[in-house]
Amino acid sequence: MIDIRNIMNLLKQIFLIYEIFRILICIMKSITLLIYFLFTGVCCFAQSSDNPMRTPIDSAVARLMATYMKDGKRVGISIGVNYNGKSYTYNYGETAPGSKKLPGSSSIYEIGSITKTFTGLLIAHAITEGKIALNDDVRKFLPGNFPNLQYKNGSPVKIGYLLAHTAQFPSSFGNITGKPIETPTFLDSIRQIKLDSLKSFHYVYSNVGYQLLGLILENVYHKTYYQLVSQYITSPLGMNRTALNYSVKYANGQLSGYGANKEAVGNMPSTLPGAGSLHASVSDMLKYLKYQNAENNTALKLSHQIIVGDIDNGAHAFQWEIGKTWNWDQYLRVDGGTNGFRSFCFIYPLSQIEIVILSNQKDDSAGSGLYSVASGIYKVVKEIK
Repeated sequence: MIDIRNIMNLLKQIFLIYEIFRILICIMKSITLLIYFLFTGVCCFAQSSDNPMRTPIDSAVARLMATYMKDGKRVGISIGVNYNGKSYTYNYGETAPGSKKLPGSSSIYEIGSITKTFTGLLIAHAITEGKIALNDDVRKFLPGNFPNLQYKNGSPVKIGYLLAHTAQFPSSFGNITGKPIETPTFLDSIRQIKLDSLKSFHYVYSNVGYQLLGLILENVYHKTYYQLVSQYITSPLGMNRTALNYSVKYANGQLSGYGANKEAVGNMPSTLPGAGSLHASVSDMLKYLKYQNAENNTALKLSHQIIVGDIDNGAHAFQWEIGKTWNWDQYLRVDGGTNGFRSFCFIYPLSQIEIVILSNQKDDSAGSGLYSVASGIYKVVKEIK
C-alpha cells in the first residue's frame, strides 16, 4: 500500500533541493558578474582611461579595449559613439610613450584616408554646383597636356574612375627623397602613368587618384584644399580641431605618431592633401559622422551613391565602403592609416549609430584589432537600441 505521507515528504525534499540549487546558480551568476566588473574596472584603471563604467556600453568598451591593449604595445586611443541622440567618448592609454597623460576628446590625430571622404564630399558639392561631372575627362581640369591619361580604346580617365579607385592609377609615387612631393613633380609623375585597356569596374586602391582630385578641386575653385574643407565642412559644423596644420594655439593637442615598437615616426606631409593629410579630434569626427548620417543635402546623398559594386557583396561610393552587417543592417565604413596612426569610422543609417576610433600607434595588428573593437561596440549598442 502506497504511503501518501512518504510521497509528500519526498516531494518536499526534491522541491527544497531544487530551490537550493536555483539559489546557488543565482549566487554563482552574481559572483561571475562581480568578477567581470572588477576585472574590467581594474583593466580600465590599469590602461589609464576616463571610462566611467556606468552603463553596458561602458563595460563593453572596457572589455574590448582590455583585449586590444593587453600586449602593452599601444599608445593612445580615442573612441566616439553617437546613438540615441547622445555622444559618448572614451580615451585610453597615453598621449606619448611614458607621458602618463591621457588623451582627450580634443586630442588631435592624423586621420589618414578618412580625408578622402572629405575630398569626395567636396567633389559632390562641385557636381551639384555644375562645376564638375562624374563623366568629365580629368584632363579638362589640369594644366598642360596629358596624352597618356586615356586607355587603349581612346576613352579618357574620368572623375568617377578616380572617386571609385577604378582608374588603374598607382597606389602612390613613393618618396625616395624623404621630402614632401610638390605639385610640379606630382604632375610630371602623372604624365608617366601608363594605362592598359579600360577596366572601369576593376577596383585598385589609389592614393594618387585622390591627390589628383584634391588638385582638381583647387583648380576649379581657385582656392586651397583646406579653404574648401573649411568653407563646406568644418566651419559650418563647428569642427574647430580639424585642419592640415596647427598654430601654436593647438600645438599641445596635436599628437605624434608611433610605430610597432612605440618608436616616433614622422607626420604626414600636407602637400597634395586630398588623399590623407587631415588631422582631427574624436569630438570633431562625431560631428562629421552625425552630419554624414543625416544626409540632409544633395551633395551628401550624392557622395553616398554607389559607383562600383553592389551592397550585398561590397560596394564603393565616394571613398565610402558600403555593405551589410551580419544582421542585414546597412553600413558605411572608411578607415585610415599613416606611418604612426590608425583610424576607423562606421555609419549605420538604419540604426542611426556612428562610431569613430582614432589611434596614434600603428603596427600590423592595429587595423584588425581596432576593427574588432568597433564591431563589438556596434553589436552592444544595437542590442541596447
